[in-house]
Amino acid sequence: MSALHAYNDLVHELAQLDADTAAAAERDRRRFARRRQALESLRADLEEEVASLAEGCAALRRPVPDLAPVPDPAAGTGDVDAVVRDARVRLREAGDARLASMRAAQRPTFLPRAHHVLRELIVYGGVMVVCFLGQLIWLRATGGGESSWWVAFLPPVMAALVGYVLVGSANKPRMPMYDRAGRPIKPVVPHNPRLGVTLAVVTMALFAYVAFFA
Repeated sequence: MSALHAYNDLVHELAQLDADTAAAAERDRRRFARRRQALESLRADLEEEVASLAEGCAALRRPVPDLAPVPDPAAGTGDVDAVVRDARVRLREAGDARLASMRAAQRPTFLPRAHHVLRELIVYGGVMVVCFLGQLIWLRATGGGESSWWVAFLPPVMAALVGYVLVGSANKPRMPMYDRAGRPIKPVVPHNPRLGVTLAVVTMALFAYVAFFA
């Protein structure tokens, strides 16, 4: 009887060992499947980020950096899940840096961080200053006369038109934008022609005062 009990105990232990082994194998299989799915998802995200980076470098006319992975001597000795989490953090940081660079490249060429009204004020103001100096040089050279009325009005109007063109160039983004299909997106360039007209009227008034009343 003792031998039979011992045999039954041994069979029970073997069955329990088989069950534990099967459960451990199932856990390992599920953990391996989760890691494989995470690695495949990470690889897809990496390929998408590399493609976006290559498109950005092509748009900026910059060489694409060498993205070949550097062998790590410590690779394979750590936790795979921790490595995947760290890679996702670094991938997210790289994506944020790429988006920030693209947004910076899509800013206007002149004073990219300034408000467009300040940019237009500087452009229109500079053009009107040049126009007023030209009027003063003409007045000093000719002494004025009946043509002073034409010089008082026509140059500021032409300067306003020149300023309008220059404002369009100054507000235009440095890098063209494209949609998901690769078609160029026409940028929305802000214009404030009333500012140019106002400064032109001020220039006319200043020259009229200098030419006829000063």
